[in-house]
Amino acid sequence: MGFFDTFFSSVAGGGREPQKPSGVELELRRRLTVLASDEATQDAPQRYFLRWEGQVQGVGFRFTNTNLAQARALTGWVRNMEDGSVEMEIQGAPANILSHLEALHTSYERMGTRFRLVDAQTRALLVNEHGFSPRY
Repeated sequence: MGFFDTFFSSVAGGGREPQKPSGVELELRRRLTVLASDEATQDAPQRYFLRWEGQVQGVGFRFTNTNLAQARALTGWVRNMEDGSVEMEIQGAPANILSHLEALHTSYERMGTRFRLVDAQTRALLVNEHGFSPRY
């Protein structure tokens, strides 16, 4: 275990169990898995509005989401809300959105950061959207 892993493990309370996804996130993942496994829909872009709560401000959550989305050719945006939550819209292939969600949890797991998806709604596709960016 490296220095940073040791440091973040001790700061985060050591050996805590990884956070399990919320019921909302489990349902979204189920939906995306069905779409990704069907030849008729696996390449059809999807768009979702997502709202996250927990430790999502002051931990680079917007920056991390932006980098993860860009690496997966996803489009959309992410922004901090005054109530301490983070909202985002994300668009792309179902498998890429699934990969984004998994990578997001992996990114924060070692630090013990706790967050959960509390809302996920389907949105209409934006045809001319390019890139993924933080909003201020």
